[in-house]
Amino acid sequence: MPRVFGERAGAGDIAAGPLPLVDYFRLHDTFERIGHFGIAVRGRAQSALLFARKPIRQLEGAVIAVTEESSTTACLLRLLLEVRYKIQPAKYQRGQSPEADALLLIGDEALQFARTNTRYPFEIDIGFEWWLWQHLPFIFAVWVVRNDLNPSLKKTIELGVSRTLAKNLNSFDEIAAEHSPQLGIPAADLKAYLSNFVYRLGQTEEEGIRRFKELIDEHHLL
Repeated sequence: MPRVFGERAGAGDIAAGPLPLVDYFRLHDTFERIGHFGIAVRGRAQSALLFARKPIRQLEGAVIAVTEESSTTACLLRLLLEVRYKIQPAKYQRGQSPEADALLLIGDEALQFARTNTRYPFEIDIGFEWWLWQHLPFIFAVWVVRNDLNPSLKKTIELGVSRTLAKNLNSFDEIAAEHSPQLGIPAADLKAYLSNFVYRLGQTEEEGIRRFKELIDEHHLL
């Protein structure tokens, strides 16, 4: 769970790993980034989804349920609703609720819910909403390491991440086939989904990180 990973990192239980971007902002005095590794999308994320009873522009006064797994996407949703669309929901609440007017889900939970959803007629990809708004990639997580680790260990971790990433980028067929049965999603769809993300961050991704941080700071969301 991304949000739990951030909490454990804050508690000092984790030395390195992919940290949700909002948690990296919060813990930047303790963690530094490893190279330019992360999880980003240029356009549709397909697994950061707001399921709603009404179009996004009509959610004024709505009750928004937010998955317990989310930290970064919860901040992104607030920026989209409150800053881009000038909408003020009645409240945001953690966890799912059948009474909610909209539901934010991420990851496997979003992928699976999208295939069985009958409650919410509108499905909004908030990664795509960010793209339309800012014309920049959205970065969900960055790889980090604790500042106080030995420099040689930091380098070893960075090399390990680089090698594992190179291997996994060439193994999407196998990864998709392995996870397809438990998720109930065709392997071809899973492969397309995994291939949609950017795992080595470039200049435009760095610009996306900076812009997201500027907006969070400007609107006091941390």
